[in-house]
Amino acid sequence: MRFFLVTIMICLTACAQENKENKKNMKTSQDIYNLPNEIIKYNEEPLYKLILTSSECSFYLLVNDIPLYKFFGISGGVGATSLPMNWNIEKSGKQKITIKMYPKFNSNSKEMDENLGANAGVKFSIEREINDEDETIFEFNTPFKEFNGKGSGGFLYPERTYYEETIYVDLKVPYSLSILEKAQTLYTEDSEKLKRLEKEVVAKYNQIRDIYLSGSKDDLANINFTKEKRLTEQMYFTKEEIKNGWDNDYQFRTDSNLEFFDLKPVENYKMTFYADGKIVCLEKINNKKSALWGGFKRKGKDIGTTTYITVYLYRPKGSNTLDVY
Repeated sequence: MRFFLVTIMICLTACAQENKENKKNMKTSQDIYNLPNEIIKYNEEPLYKLILTSSECSFYLLVNDIPLYKFFGISGGVGATSLPMNWNIEKSGKQKITIKMYPKFNSNSKEMDENLGANAGVKFSIEREINDEDETIFEFNTPFKEFNGKGSGGFLYPERTYYEETIYVDLKVPYSLSILEKAQTLYTEDSEKLKRLEKEVVAKYNQIRDIYLSGSKDDLANINFTKEKRLTEQMYFTKEEIKNGWDNDYQFRTDSNLEFFDLKPVENYKMTFYADGKIVCLEKINNKKSALWGGFKRKGKDIGTTTYITVYLYRPKGSNTLDVY
């Protein structure tokens, strides 16, 4: 009996010390605000922007096999949209850009059309901004032939149900990150391993949902700190940009400007892999958006806003846990 009690006391002491150490290592909102102090400033800090338009199709646009933009809506296409590319770039060199096109959704039936059609297309240019000066350095268009007025022209493969094209563009950045280089490959064809992984991913999503619903914003800072540090380096954020982003972009139920905040249960999802199988996430089956979603209403506004909280997870080599990328 004495041995049993001593064993319990040792376990309790060890657990208490572990909890104390975990609290000591927890990051807070103040740590987020201080991130620019940890990041090297460079003489030249190029920002890359992808200027995107599309017509009559659904599509993914991925940079280095991580979505930069997804469109699976009812409308005919996407008007000129500027997207920051740096947050998908970990180091200088050839950046992989992939377009995956699917038929558009019919506005009447709300179902996807059978094929892409002659009016399908995705077009983009890449601009490099340095010291507030922009320069277009690359242009791309999916295969398209100008209409000749006699019914001929348009997308070259209108009968296809799917079209994919990958190109490589050499882009230079001053930083060099190795997060994904040092990440484990999560995708596997082993169905049992996938089931175990799915349980782990759902548990992580629910942990994050619980933080939004009943935790503190410091709890949110702790789980997103590595992600925010990466983005600060990739986007060269200033102290003001970091503070404004953390205070305003992460809508949270305790924010003083909100009247209402809620997140739906994590359900009706598909587990999806990116970054050559090193990133995993849960996406809603109906619209390919994050399975962590809900809504909020600002004070003084008549209607609420639907919000989708993108959560990409990865596992560092040598670790047993999933972290937010």
